[in-house]
Amino acid sequence: MRTTGKLFVASVKMLYRDRQAMFWALAFPVIFAVVFGLFDFERAPEVRIELVGERSAPLHRALRSGLAEIESFVVTDAASEATARARLEDGEADVVVVVPPALPSATGGEVDLDVLYDRTNVEVNSFALSAIERIVGQVNLRLSGVERPPLSVRAHGVAGRSIDYYDFLLPGLVAMGVMNFSIVGMGVAVARFREQRILRRILATPLPPWRFLTAQVGARLLLALAQAALITATGVFLFGAEIFGNVLWLFALAAAGNLVFLNIGFIVAGRAPNPDAAAGIGNVVALPMMFLSGVFFPVDTLPAFMQTVVRYLPLTPLLEAMRMVSLDGASITATGRQLLELAVWAVVTYLLASRVFRFAEG
Repeated sequence: MRTTGKLFVASVKMLYRDRQAMFWALAFPVIFAVVFGLFDFERAPEVRIELVGERSAPLHRALRSGLAEIESFVVTDAASEATARARLEDGEADVVVVVPPALPSATGGEVDLDVLYDRTNVEVNSFALSAIERIVGQVNLRLSGVERPPLSVRAHGVAGRSIDYYDFLLPGLVAMGVMNFSIVGMGVAVARFREQRILRRILATPLPPWRFLTAQVGARLLLALAQAALITATGVFLFGAEIFGNVLWLFALAAAGNLVFLNIGFIVAGRAPNPDAAAGIGNVVALPMMFLSGVFFPVDTLPAFMQTVVRYLPLTPLLEAMRMVSLDGASITATGRQLLELAVWAVVTYLLASRVFRFAEG
């Protein structure tokens, strides 16, 4: 045991001295957490609205004052309808409102309010059109002689759990960091050991090879937990992300997932002839999981057949379990199905690694 402990300490020191490994383990995922934290995903899109018509007209004034109350609307007056249409076609305006010079009560008939918009920008259009329809509805009520509508909406805010996109993203970044470092990091490190004949030299000593590998796994498991803590702290303390469950369960899940991905790292090392090839193979394995398993977006936005496929990727149950703890405040016991799936993956990847990886190669 003392020998294994000394090997573990030596392995930790080797990792610390490997600047490339430290970057991929600590700096790279933190950069992701910072970059995504700088974006305000909850802010409504800016809408550029141009009004065409007589500025002194009552409807023009009502529209301008009503639209100006919405912070994300930029309302300007166009010189003419032709100018506004040209700006709309050139992408310099999002919505053009052609305001009639007189209200229906003054003309004795119906008056149309023409709204022109870019059909390709659905989100902006629906946002702007709903606001315009609300203002026009209020004007219609006043024209009908309704000063105080008999039916009104009384909205009552109820204190609840507020979850924004960054709260959803943070557990995904933790899982992504653990996966990338374990698969690519372990694959490259073992391939480098083989290239430098370190593995062959160990076979010539009385040291059992499994002790050396156990020390390597333990060192990377420790660094993976430090990585998870650093990413979580960056999200919580710098960008105000909320974790509603016990953060210790997140670290326990990160450790469980790490064992699966370290096995995959050994499989990569078993197939790669050199460190560069190991990095390439590792990225080929990790990148599809990073984008398909739901790190950045919910998997239910994928086509139905792809949802079935990604359901069986090893990163998927880890992400599900982490979000159950982080977003739903669930205990780790509530993630039994996901833990069972990770356990199955751990057994399967271990058996594959045992067949593919050979300590004496090189």
